Amino acid sequence: MPIEVASEIRILSEDQFHSVAHNVMGVFFAVHNAFGRLMEEELYKRVSCLRCEAVGFAPALREVRIIVSCQDFVKAYLMDLLVCSGLMVEVKAVEQLTAAHRTQALNYLLLTGMQHGLLVNLRSNKVTKEFVSTTLDGSERRRLVVDDSNWRDVNAESERVKCHLLELLADWGGFLQLSLYREAIVHAFGGASTVLKRVPIYGDTAAVSTQEVCCLCTDTALALTAIKDNQASMRRHLQQFLDHTRLAHLQWINLHHHDITFRTLKRNSV
Repeated sequence: MPIEVASEIRILSEDQFHSVAHNVMGVFFAVHNAFGRLMEEELYKRVSCLRCEAVGFAPALREVRIIVSCQDFVKAYLMDLLVCSGLMVEVKAVEQLTAAHRTQALNYLLLTGMQHGLLVNLRSNKVTKEFVSTTLDGSERRRLVVDDSNWRDVNAESERVKCHLLELLADWGGFLQLSLYREAIVHAFGGASTVLKRVPIYGDTAAVSTQEVCCLCTDTALALTAIKDNQASMRRHLQQFLDHTRLAHLQWINLHHHDITFRTLKRNSV
């Protein structure tokens, strides 16, 4: 299976979720009162898991494994807590919750098929929480619109990367963290040591620096983005970057929700 979760998963309704979440938050308040705000994350996870079980919110599982695979690529994620098979809780001990924490939690919801989850932070003076929700299911995440009208298979590697990304999207669906798709592509092309190369950046006549680029082959780079707005601006900047290299082409793929756009950029002096 492309996505495997090491636990049974129950899809809770919004009312069921809020009922369980309300009671589980009581556990976190009690743990915070007992241990204070300065403990390491691992203690909060372990003690909260044990207390959830003790008061009847079972099963309460810690570090639930999610395996995402395609061909010989395998990526493992660990959900902090899974309570009653349907409440995902990401437990943090940080100064404040960030967009990265929310993105991670949403990624876990999408991978497991759940629609609601909790982010809990115990580093603050008072326990803080955020709800994370999605209406997307697996079929909706695979309802994609592909625009390849400005793409050219300028070499075998370009054709291959396009086919491979479409395979990943068919297996996993869209909307997941961009880094997952990027890791899978880098792996398929031989790994970071093969694909990520520092290429010269030229000024008027001579190289002035080098920059790391994801190279599909010696003269073609890949840019993978997930932007909604200012795509025209991004295109201009990618073209500007390409024109300061000796690469022939840059293959740009943008994943924004349902819209998958493939575009080939050619160095102006080629």
